[in-house]
Amino acid sequence: MTARPLGHAGEPQDSGAVVAVHWGDYRRQECWVRSGPNVGNWYPLGSEFGQPRVWDDPRNSLEKLADPKPPPRPAGTIPQHPDWSDVLARGPVTLLVPADDSAYRAGWSAGRHSMAQALASEAESLAYDGPPALAEEAS
Repeated sequence: MTARPLGHAGEPQDSGAVVAVHWGDYRRQECWVRSGPNVGNWYPLGSEFGQPRVWDDPRNSLEKLADPKPPPRPAGTIPQHPDWSDVLARGPVTLLVPADDSAYRAGWSAGRHSMAQALASEAESLAYDGPPALAEEAS
């Protein structure tokens, strides 16, 4: 994959685009995908440390009608349907772009070759000596 840092004007317009927040920092890295059906919204993918906490307005319907402006969102949370500015607010954003087919083919070939070598060396170390001897039953 190749990486390219993004800003406010750099929002990918392709449905299914994938970006990473804090790319390379395994403790804080988050992956986000652009929604197809909800145009303009981005959603976090699961990571080793879970997903960001979604904040939902705790007020009931009547309270929302009386005062449509929602209360401030707690720090570290995301709205129910985050947009590009919410993604950028999480930290530095990097667009993840898939490499060309030759990179995938080379990786697949190298992985298959190393797996075949591992199986061959394991097969040499395992010699079949027949079924294990059963202990004679005491009469």
